[in-house]
Amino acid sequence: MSPGSLIVLIGLMGSGKTTVGRALAQKLNIKFADSDELIEKSVKLSVREIFTQSGEPEFRRLESEALMNAANSSETLVLAVAGGAVLAETNRALLKNKSRCIVWLDAPTSTLVGRTGRAKHRPLLDGDPVGALNQMRADREDLYRQIATHEVATQSMNIQQVVEKIIDQCQLLDSQGALK
Repeated sequence: MSPGSLIVLIGLMGSGKTTVGRALAQKLNIKFADSDELIEKSVKLSVREIFTQSGEPEFRRLESEALMNAANSSETLVLAVAGGAVLAETNRALLKNKSRCIVWLDAPTSTLVGRTGRAKHRPLLDGDPVGALNQMRADREDLYRQIATHEVATQSMNIQQVVEKIIDQCQLLDSQGALK
């Protein structure tokens, strides 16, 4: 794999990007990054605090900045990208240009709600999580489809099965089990 290559995970909240991403990076023995965590570290505020204090437009600006920094890293890494990052054309172009593969993790809305239901750090799900996730799906599904090189339905698979499917689909390991 060339230096700085990204293995990108996209999808709605609760699709498993962070959990699967950590396990995938561990299996491949490379670094993991989550775009929300990169933002929180850079501004020393939680996602919820950013939304409350500065609003969604500022969060989206910080998100684009975090993606650019990750994409320009000299390290190969697994990058879990926040669900809404694909709304910006510049982010989609950046990910397409800098990624070895982009895997869209998907699950039915009912599964996503079950996984995100009590998460305090998800301000976009306040009030009506089912309605919010359904609207996000409507707004983002075509964008995910545009940039994804692969798609994995996660609802009936455990973390290791999803990791193995990504490794297989993206052809990440050689016959000796080493990173390509």
